[in-house]
Amino acid sequence: MDLNRLVEMQIAFSREKFPQFWEIRDGRDLALRLEYLTNALAGEVGEAANLVKKVVRGVVYGRGDVRLEDVREQLVEEVTDVFIYLLTIAGLLGVDLEKAYFQKLEKNKRRF
Repeated sequence: MDLNRLVEMQIAFSREKFPQFWEIRDGRDLALRLEYLTNALAGEVGEAANLVKKVVRGVVYGRGDVRLEDVREQLVEEVTDVFIYLLTIAGLLGVDLEKAYFQKLEKNKRRF
């Protein structure tokens, strides 16, 4: 399954569960949806980062007893939430995520 199919599936799910969210009348509505999604994305990244911080604090600095094995399942869930928000943002913006990825990969190859 390709990324664009995943975007379509996520948007279909989101439209079914949150139809009012997808009622976008103008640029203001679009900006508000993007604001919500990017804030939610940042929150999920923060939750993942917090778990990693606790692991590092324990494993590297000896100031805790949290091991990766203890939080792996939670971390996978947070990373998946990040992915879901990215898919939703791509769908909202009409981005061909696969194409954009390969374009960015080529740009990064030249850059690095």
